[in-house]
Amino acid sequence: MEKANLRTILKLSQNENPLGPSPCVLEAMREASEYMQRYPEPHSHSLKKKLADSLNLDPAHVLVSAGLVESLDIVIRNFVEDGENMVIGEVAFVAYRLLSEVYHVETRFSLLKDYRMDVDDMLRLCDDHTKLIIIANPNNPTGSTINEKELIRLLEGVPSKTYVVLDEAYCEYVKQDDFPDTLKLLKRYPNLIVMRTFSKIYGLAGLRVGYSIASKEIIELMQHYQAPFTVNHFASAAAMTALDDQSYIEKCSKLNNESRLQLANELTNIGIHVTPSQSNFLFLTFPSREERDRVFSFLGESRILARKTDLFGADHSFRITIGEVYDNTRIISTLKAAMNHFPFESSDQRAAVAD
Repeated sequence: MEKANLRTILKLSQNENPLGPSPCVLEAMREASEYMQRYPEPHSHSLKKKLADSLNLDPAHVLVSAGLVESLDIVIRNFVEDGENMVIGEVAFVAYRLLSEVYHVETRFSLLKDYRMDVDDMLRLCDDHTKLIIIANPNNPTGSTINEKELIRLLEGVPSKTYVVLDEAYCEYVKQDDFPDTLKLLKRYPNLIVMRTFSKIYGLAGLRVGYSIASKEIIELMQHYQAPFTVNHFASAAAMTALDDQSYIEKCSKLNNESRLQLANELTNIGIHVTPSQSNFLFLTFPSREERDRVFSFLGESRILARKTDLFGADHSFRITIGEVYDNTRIISTLKAAMNHFPFESSDQRAAVAD
């Protein structure tokens, strides 16, 4: 495709930071290129120490991985044995489901309540053979969260041998007073594993670097199953520099929040059901799959790329990343045109979705 055509495409399908990484990161990568012939550290020890210092932790509590997905792969592949099961949401990050299928792990799907993870339903599904529970907080693709009281109720309700993974890929975007303080909870619940990434607000999705925080015993076990050199030299250098520019992260979070509120309000006003989000994307739901597909196709024809959520467990919806504020004008006008061109079958259906 010609470069001129690429510039007209608005890519809002993978929850990337539209501002990209901090300018400091680009300079760090140029400097890192002088050592391209050298192998990276086997388990990213320098970045591990930098993360630990920034979080006021012992480095033994941190594992650096090739994106958050490598940590998920390690846990699902190695922690759940034959005859054991794991519990995830029925609408959740697609990697959980795909990895469970790859490794033939029995998986139980918890119902959502008002598009939010329902910890009581998760507890209902747990038994003596449940080894792993995974919750994305905020949830992908809905953008909804559980609060600290709900997380504590879950942690108190499961056996100590059941690992509870909190996927916090989007936590830096959250503006919610009762969002769980998972680093504090780690001290009380040794079965808790917190996973985070540099792919989203840090703007390093193409470099594949993430990290997990857990007890020393869990981190030691995860590292035992991790191959050496999975995080490359550029990724490590970029992540360490990104950690130093927290003012840039605050700027990205602020701009995302402003753009998210504007877009959510405008789309609600034209009759689209928008789930309240604490992330850098919105989850749009329609009365039927067919109506969803018509609106989604209209966006694509207008060169706006969103993401259908069928593989996430929701076939009446799609997810759209929050762009910059000026992108909203194009998104809103296109969706208004789509709604006028393909109205819902009846006003009652429109009202039902809005409820």
